[in-house]
Amino acid sequence: MHIWIFAGLCEKNDLMLYLSKILASTGKRVLLVDGTLQQKYGYSVGDHQQSLRVVEFEGFDIACHFVTSMAVEQHLQINGESLDGYDYVLYDIETLHFASRHLWLTAEVRVWVSDYERYNLERGKGWLEKLFNEHEFPEELAFQRMLINGVDCRLEARYLWAYLEGVPFRWTGESLILPWDELSAAVKLENEHYHRVNLGPLSRNYKKSLCRVVEQLTGWESVSSRRAIKEAGRMRA
Repeated sequence: MHIWIFAGLCEKNDLMLYLSKILASTGKRVLLVDGTLQQKYGYSVGDHQQSLRVVEFEGFDIACHFVTSMAVEQHLQINGESLDGYDYVLYDIETLHFASRHLWLTAEVRVWVSDYERYNLERGKGWLEKLFNEHEFPEELAFQRMLINGVDCRLEARYLWAYLEGVPFRWTGESLILPWDELSAAVKLENEHYHRVNLGPLSRNYKKSLCRVVEQLTGWESVSSRRAIKEAGRMRA
């Protein structure tokens, strides 16, 4: 089982849905866990009622309306399931209390995700420092870095990441950037309203960047990531 944590104070649900479908398109069993402040994934699947649920959606499962990661595990056990039954478990986390210390320490991948907004970048440093202090993490705990909604402007990645200088975590790997344009926004909105995860219409530039993300997180060769994205684009739930 591979556990991936994506933490950050920006909206990244479209990225998480794309990654989940890409992994599921390879025949893997995938669980996406909603640890966001507003519990938006319930709207993605067409069920925004405040009830604890693990629902199948577009070839993978989504855990909605849970307060903590332990509550997700308990719910699975009650229903004869467990995290070990999944090949990949992805967490979208925006709250300090959602994930247990054990989950943070044992996750195979920890990604700090931010957009370009100064407000989110500055808040992110305080969030990470508070997370470190509350859980008393070792300083060698590593995060990968990702910028989403990237636009063509004079702001370089190294300048943006400078806002997080001094945080008590170690950064590892290359800084990943996912571009943003009018087509990306249109696909996101259409997917939300039609309750689907359609990757097909995404721009070539976005798909290329998504390939790099998949390769860095999984260790796959580029041919495998391209094949998985192409299959995810054809896949219908």
